[in-house]
Amino acid sequence: MLRTYREPRTPLDLNTGFDKFVKSNTVAHVETLVDAVKSQNYDISEKADIVTYRNNLNKITLTPYNHRDVWELDACRVSGTVFLDIRSTNEDPTDSRGRLFTYYGYKFEQVCCSADPSEENAPVDANEEFCSMVHREIGNHRVLLCAEIDCERRDGRESTPLEGYVELKTSREPKHRGQWRNMARQKFLKFWVQSFLAGVPMIKHGFRNDDGILLKVETLKTRDIPALAYELCGGEWSADVALNFLSHCLAFIRKVCGNEGSVFRIRYDPARRMVEAEQAPESELAERIRAALGR
Repeated sequence: MLRTYREPRTPLDLNTGFDKFVKSNTVAHVETLVDAVKSQNYDISEKADIVTYRNNLNKITLTPYNHRDVWELDACRVSGTVFLDIRSTNEDPTDSRGRLFTYYGYKFEQVCCSADPSEENAPVDANEEFCSMVHREIGNHRVLLCAEIDCERRDGRESTPLEGYVELKTSREPKHRGQWRNMARQKFLKFWVQSFLAGVPMIKHGFRNDDGILLKVETLKTRDIPALAYELCGGEWSADVALNFLSHCLAFIRKVCGNEGSVFRIRYDPARRMVEAEQAPESELAERIRAALGR
């Protein structure tokens, strides 16, 4: 069930309950999306050129500004539609400090979505999530994507459920202009990509100090982020560049997956600034999708 946003009290200790944190232990595969839309009488082969989780699109869209992180995904064409499957590249932090920072984000979600302050003491479970299926036109591509939605606001002004969706983010509070510039260059780019792709119009941005104390919460409108980032860091990233790259990369993937049932591994190598594709004959992706489609 999608939870309702509640403005959290501040200051608030985001460290509370870290020792009881239940980390995510699920791996999402694209055939799960097929199962989800079958009950809605959504004809994938007629309405979607590409089916994927948002995570894959996030990685692709960020690629023009990604000089460090490798990403991979598997892709294949079944019944005319290209399906993109997530491949893990060990993104989760392994050091204790990194795990704590990750926890701050989940704890912030909990306190923003608790119906009553007493619920804030319950263990944080990263396996609890609500996902929305969104149909997007990206360039010439009709994309059916699945995105986790943190919560919704209910103030009576939303004409569609999508207009009420809210993304929750936490960051260390910047202390000077240089830190604001870094935030605009790095975090604001990721914030915008993630929310824009899923059509989420609003972000509630929590600021914490070095000790994990939530100090304040500010509202960011997704549509305003590119202009705000330009004010803070100049033209260090462009929404148009990011979206154009996404459109071109999706065209490349669809062309690579020209043959029905052949699975390809799409990989980005930041050292060479290159996106490449090679066949992955060991993958059972096509068989899994056909089984989900009942074909």
